[in-house]
Amino acid sequence: MEPRRLEHFLAVAEEGGFTRAAARLHMVQSGVSASIRSLERELGVELFERTTQHVALTEAGRALVPEARRVLGAVRQARQVVTEVRDGARGTLSVGIPHSLTPRTVLAALASFRADHPLVQVRLAPPGQAGSPGHAEQLRDGELDLAVVATTGPLPGLRLYPLRTETMVLACAGDHPVAAREAVTLAEAGTLELLELTPGWGARAAVDRAYATAGIARRPARLELNDVATILELVRYRLGVAFVPGSLAEAAADLRFVPVEPRPPRYQVAVAASVDRPLSTVAATFLSRCLRPVRPVEMSEPAPRAIPIKRGVAVP
Repeated sequence: MEPRRLEHFLAVAEEGGFTRAAARLHMVQSGVSASIRSLERELGVELFERTTQHVALTEAGRALVPEARRVLGAVRQARQVVTEVRDGARGTLSVGIPHSLTPRTVLAALASFRADHPLVQVRLAPPGQAGSPGHAEQLRDGELDLAVVATTGPLPGLRLYPLRTETMVLACAGDHPVAAREAVTLAEAGTLELLELTPGWGARAAVDRAYATAGIARRPARLELNDVATILELVRYRLGVAFVPGSLAEAAADLRFVPVEPRPPRYQVAVAASVDRPLSTVAATFLSRCLRPVRPVEMSEPAPRAIPIKRGVAVP
């Protein structure tokens, strides 16, 4: 049963005749009549009693009126929903975020997106034990639309939209022997009791890569965790020191963040998407909140300068 024939039926029923219904529908009267006859043949009943003087609903026609209105209302609702999905006003958005390492720009984008698109269901997925590689796999499998990843190089099957480059520093308690130092070398840091992220995390990969490139060995980690916030707590309680992103300094003013020189570990924070699937309108709209302009670049492009960190003193 075609919705347009129900529209024609309701127009005739509500206008009380074919002539007025045709004017309302911007159709010729013969077109309306033909549509009603087709509907009657499909249903196997007459819907109108027709005389030269008037047109009236039959019993079957009267029964059809409320059902026709219900069906057409559902059709309008379906069209509206599809239009909202097409325009990015409705739908779902699945984003992988790396806990406390999520950039504030992404969090601000999430907040503004939710405010402007209340009908979009937003699902935030933590990285789990695998870190960024886990999110990368979910992107390839289609479980996520986008993910914030930390990486030291290209990720197969993914398109990267860089946000910033993170420089790692050494976090320690204020009374630690290296707290007053201007800087520490990788070799010096490698002799200390290190609290480290688990292998697989982008920040850990940056540290491993820096030591491998320099050809320097370091002591086995005192403890490996996949939670930066807990690592900072352990540093606060003097259970070790840790390589952490310099951007965390402003959130832990009671700790010392000592620069690593001459070659500090670095990694890139980016929003990643699958290269095999086009972004939905919803995902593209959110991505535009995170990046302006939205432009994928290769990892070999120059990285943005890191925010300078005060040497050997607490960052306010």
